[in-house]
Amino acid sequence: MPEAPLEALETLTTRGTLAFNAKYPEGIPSEYCGQSPSLAENGVRYYSWSGQSAYTNVFDPADAALLLFSKTFSGKNDGLVSACSSHLGQVIGTHYKMNHLDEVNHFVGIHHLFDTDPLTLYRQHGERLNNLGL
Repeated sequence: MPEAPLEALETLTTRGTLAFNAKYPEGIPSEYCGQSPSLAENGVRYYSWSGQSAYTNVFDPADAALLLFSKTFSGKNDGLVSACSSHLGQVIGTHYKMNHLDEVNHFVGIHHLFDTDPLTLYRQHGERLNNLGL
């Protein structure tokens, strides 16, 4: 299948996300900022967690841009996604002092010095799935 980078970016817009969610509704809460069960009707488990701090570490070169982007949101967000929009399935939490890139451990693991390390969340989630036999 040929790559289509511009079309891929369209899926990240509000319109693109709404279209995707309409096509694949599993795990999406029935109300904005809500949560749904971890086990969906399709047999897949859905979990989510996110941060709500765009600027997290003075040494992180991406924080300034994420802080700027965060100003386009009216509520708590990680610099690219609102905390409530990140809800999918069982919500582990949206209170972490992480930005969008911290959540995926970019920039050599630079994150907030006094909050949860993203690697800890990944380890905990691995344990959660392991305890479920997955």
